[in-house]
Amino acid sequence: MRRYGLALVLGIALMSGSAHAAVAGRWTATSTASIAVTGNITVTGNTVIFGNGRRLKLIPEGIRKGVWTPTLEYLPGAIYRVSPPVDPRLLQGTTLCGWPVTYIVLSQSSATSLALSVFHGGMTPPRGFGKGACAAYFYERE
Repeated sequence: MRRYGLALVLGIALMSGSAHAAVAGRWTATSTASIAVTGNITVTGNTVIFGNGRRLKLIPEGIRKGVWTPTLEYLPGAIYRVSPPVDPRLLQGTTLCGWPVTYIVLSQSSATSLALSVFHGGMTPPRGFGKGACAAYFYERE
């Protein structure tokens, strides 16, 4: 039992690292909302950096399949807790959510596309874009 627990923890850590490595880098905003609110973003280490230089510090929470955006695609998503919860002022004074952001989910429908889904509230995001969901922003690899 102890060996199984260790293997599970190591597996989650490796999956989180590989998922994060896949999304690390610069991303160009492609949807109307992402162009207007976030601008282009950079995902690096444990941070998302928005077009105006504001940052979200991220703590990996694992990977789960779900419907993370309003496009209704069922995809693996890397779940991150935002520490501390914040709703930063971004382009033209806009914010990500309107409430303190507690979680984001980064998901990819292809190697060159990225969705950043924003959640508020105390619970880890459910497997769907519903309760606690604020917005979804879309990007393409630069």
